[in-house]
Amino acid sequence: MASKALGYIGLLMGVIILVLDAYWTYAASIIPMFLAIGIVIIIADLVWIATDLKLMKG
Repeated sequence: MASKALGYIGLLMGVIILVLDAYWTYAASIIPMFLAIGIVIIIADLVWIATDLKLMKG
């Protein structure tokens, strides 16, 4: 039970980070370095969410 709750917390964190980073990447798109960093964070966050979903199923 606690493991499943932690999985949902991890998933919620990933979604919050994804939404905030998407906005930050959009707002900082005029600065190439910040755009690149935002894209890397979005990719890492999508991997985080996918891994968390896989761990919750198994």
